[in-house]
Amino acid sequence: MSFKVAVLEFNQETNTFSKLKTGFKDFEACHYFKGAAIEDNCRGTNSEIGGFIACCDRYGWQPVYTVAARAEPGGRVDEATRLRFVADVTAALAGEKLDGVFIVFHGAMCTQTADDAQIQLLQVVRSIVGSDLPIAATFDLHANSAPEMADLLDIAVSFRTYPHVDMADCALKAGALLQAAMRGEIVPAIAIRQPPMINGCNDGRTTHACAMTELLEIADAIASENGILATSINAGFYDADILNTGPSAVICYDKGKVADAVAIAHAERLCDEIWQRREHQDEQLPLSALAGAIAEHSGRQRGPGPLVIADFSDNPGSGAYADSTRLLTGLLQAGVANAAFGALCDPAVVAELIAAGLGAEREVTLGCKIDPAVGGGPIRVRGTVQAISDGRIIFEGPMFQGLPASLGPSVRFHVSGIDILISSERQQMLDQNLFRAVGIEPATYDIVVVKSQQHFRAAFGPIASAIIEVDADGLSTANIGARTYRSVRRPVYPLDREGEIVAKSTSVEVLA
Repeated sequence: MSFKVAVLEFNQETNTFSKLKTGFKDFEACHYFKGAAIEDNCRGTNSEIGGFIACCDRYGWQPVYTVAARAEPGGRVDEATRLRFVADVTAALAGEKLDGVFIVFHGAMCTQTADDAQIQLLQVVRSIVGSDLPIAATFDLHANSAPEMADLLDIAVSFRTYPHVDMADCALKAGALLQAAMRGEIVPAIAIRQPPMINGCNDGRTTHACAMTELLEIADAIASENGILATSINAGFYDADILNTGPSAVICYDKGKVADAVAIAHAERLCDEIWQRREHQDEQLPLSALAGAIAEHSGRQRGPGPLVIADFSDNPGSGAYADSTRLLTGLLQAGVANAAFGALCDPAVVAELIAAGLGAEREVTLGCKIDPAVGGGPIRVRGTVQAISDGRIIFEGPMFQGLPASLGPSVRFHVSGIDILISSERQQMLDQNLFRAVGIEPATYDIVVVKSQQHFRAAFGPIASAIIEVDADGLSTANIGARTYRSVRRPVYPLDREGEIVAKSTSVEVLA
């Protein structure tokens, strides 16, 4: 039997501390595909939609392509964009007799009218397809999973890797469970629990042995039990000041084989394990130690490849502005040479340098235009325009392999030994092709600086002789105490004293 399955994506990670709003143009800058354009652009890619298309091929589904919308992390999604998306999805679903729905979420998305955009959209979808149709969804492992979501969703599967290189695999897992549900082989449900923490799980990192990898092993053991369909550990996203910010454990189970109380117990156990590892977090190098670290690296015998420095706190992948200058200033003061830096987002400077033309020497005021109080303030630099580009690329991988992306009009600006990629759009530096848009070949430099937190490791780790993460006090600093939280549930670690927090009494359970 061939099932008809609708697919939709509404995907953005919201930093509620950002002064920016996320509008339709921000989705267009990443992708906003409708109808057949979804398959045209996503087939064969390492993305959740790519995985969905593979499920269609595997199970013979009849796909109903609605809208696939993804934007770079940033501020809340404005209401006009949300309503446009809902209208497009509603129109695409009109008159369709469906057997299932497949949704691609991030899990930490907020709109102007809701702190939880996932629940907001699920309510809309349920009003269209009814309460009984099975709905499966994929999530980023940085989802802030609200307990109420379990009432609206049947199947939930989160990424297991950070950097996220298993996006298509995650969709294949969710798709297999959706197929079983549509065939009547399982009756899926989810249980969600949250420990009283605003951050944890070592932010979800899986590139080395740490709290997250230990937690995944425990989750895998639970998933091996009969009737447990999937176990997800979400590290949460602490750049969002909402009630349910923080880690969560999500158990997807077959109600025909597993009692609700058993699923709850598994979720509680995972939350206890997360709580026990609450202080297991990697630390980033302070900016004050940068010059010494560079000197130490340069002075010792090292293998081939550049020293890769991550501008952790100005990561646009966490909703930061990508225009901080503090780390760039530190590099200039350190007198580095043969260095590449990117991508610093400053549309005004890009326009000025494009107008000046290739080879032009100019002095410009660079960076910190969105909020001069964050990231070191604008700086005056003199340099030479060495390349001009429209900024369009195809991701090489392993993240988003095959998908299109854009930095917007961009330039390579050479300043005192540093080739700076200046872009018109914010884009996390998770792919070497982003540098190549302006003719920068990362492997040929002694130092490569990327505005990224962890995702850069997938593409730049293989060419790096060493990696340093620097917290330069940008909008996404790891210093949680630098933020003012007003909406998160309290008491919560680490904002409150541990003596005020009782893990079991403050964790939350909800059953579908």
